[in-house]
Amino acid sequence: MTGPIALPVQRSPRQTLHHVWAPKLRRIVMLTGQDQLHLWTMLEAHPGVSQYCERPAGHLGTETTPTADFWVMREGIQTWLRLQDAQAKDSVVTTVGPSSESVELISRDELRRHRVWIDNWLSLLPYLTSTDVADRSLQAHVLEAAGHEATFDEIERRFLRADAVVTRTAIIAALHKGLLISEDLQSRPWDRNTRVRRTWPGERHAPK
Repeated sequence: MTGPIALPVQRSPRQTLHHVWAPKLRRIVMLTGQDQLHLWTMLEAHPGVSQYCERPAGHLGTETTPTADFWVMREGIQTWLRLQDAQAKDSVVTTVGPSSESVELISRDELRRHRVWIDNWLSLLPYLTSTDVADRSLQAHVLEAAGHEATFDEIERRFLRADAVVTRTAIIAALHKGLLISEDLQSRPWDRNTRVRRTWPGERHAPK
């Protein structure tokens, strides 16, 4: 299915505009402020999110301002996400337009709770550029090398004939797709000693 379209950017002079490459969308997205950047990072890193749109227009595309920060297809279910205003006190679900679809409010406290995971993926996502650096055959070998558990360094040493950046990109691409998981990414800063392991059918690894 086709999701909503992204409305033009509208920001206050105090907001910083971020231009980032979105691997899942295969295009550049523009985000206003740190909170939007951090929420975007969570959507890109969550293997259960297959599609999303920033500053989504409503179904009829007639709105001049977005009703939510993101529209998301997560585990096959449509969700609208809105960052909760710092002054808002009630964390409730509101509705969007005539279709009465639910809007999930995301607080800054929720983003802070996953700050380590967010910071790690802000470092990892730039490896996934507009070109496929890591081919499928290398990724298959990386999954085999990860086995029960291995560090980035151990896997990279298994493929000394390949460029270390290409091997690292294959590991990150597998994490991005949910083929590998890493508890370390939620609890400590990423480095070459970060441990990863293969996933099993139905297993997902992302902050709740």
